Amino acid sequence: MFGELQPLASEETPYFYSAIATQSKELSYIGHLRGDFGTDDDQFWMSWSDHAGERRTLAFRQELAALVQHLQWQGLLLNLNEMRAYCRRHPEARIPGARHSDVCGFCLQTTHYRYYIRCFPHPGDYSFYIYCYRKNHLLGRSVQQNQNGTVSRVKEDIS
Repeated sequence: MFGELQPLASEETPYFYSAIATQSKELSYIGHLRGDFGTDDDQFWMSWSDHAGERRTLAFRQELAALVQHLQWQGLLLNLNEMRAYCRRHPEARIPGARHSDVCGFCLQTTHYRYYIRCFPHPGDYSFYIYCYRKNHLLGRSVQQNQNGTVSRVKEDIS
């Protein structure tokens, strides 16, 4: 059901953050999941932030639950130490300009959805965010971020 995690492509960096996600319904942003591993790294907490409730269908919720289990099984969302090790094994996934140099981003696509997973392998904060989009509306679009941090969409010619 799930392919391999892909390290972020630099032009997709804004999709890992709320600024572009909440900017337009045109991008088909559904919402995001954020979570951490508790104070002793032996718990698993998650919360959902909804953006477009009508897109959060039963099929989507089931797929997202299966995705989280898949990422736990792979080690990325098992605990903070495993996440840190996973990110170290994938330095190409580091997000440029992030708060810490070891913040990583991965993308995973399914038939209908695209998930952008931002990993923050540090205690005392949310450890991961999973930004969820309907895939068909992201095709042929990229985003640009100027020096002031303002994000704009650019339609690409995909013919």
